[in-house]
Amino acid sequence: MQRFQQVKQAVITIQTHWVATLKARQQQKQFLLTRRAAITIQRHWIATLSTRQQLKQYHNSRGAAIAIQRYWVATLKARQQQRQFQQIKQAAITIQRHWVATLKARQQQKQFLLARRAAIIIQRHWHTSQH
Repeated sequence: MQRFQQVKQAVITIQTHWVATLKARQQQKQFLLTRRAAITIQRHWIATLSTRQQLKQYHNSRGAAIAIQRYWVATLKARQQQRQFQQIKQAAITIQRHWVATLKARQQQKQFLLARRAAIIIQRHWHTSQH
């Protein structure tokens, strides 16, 4: 009977160790699965953060590009308006010069006609007083 007790005790000890080994293996499997799941989640989260950051950088860069384009277009429009203004200004100056020249020519013509009439009157008086 004592032998039976020893064998029984040995069987119980072996079973206890075997069950503990199986549980340890199962716990290790569960740990590895949990670890893999955590790593997968972390990878996805890091990829999501990276995507968000890249999207933010894209929007910032796009906004900067749009601002630069708007500034450049405004600069080109301002240059074009400046050229048009200068052309209109030059045209106005040319018209004004011609108008002033026309007015001066009319004034000179008036003075010439007055002087001519005066000369004709003086010549008539001279001729009539000589005869």
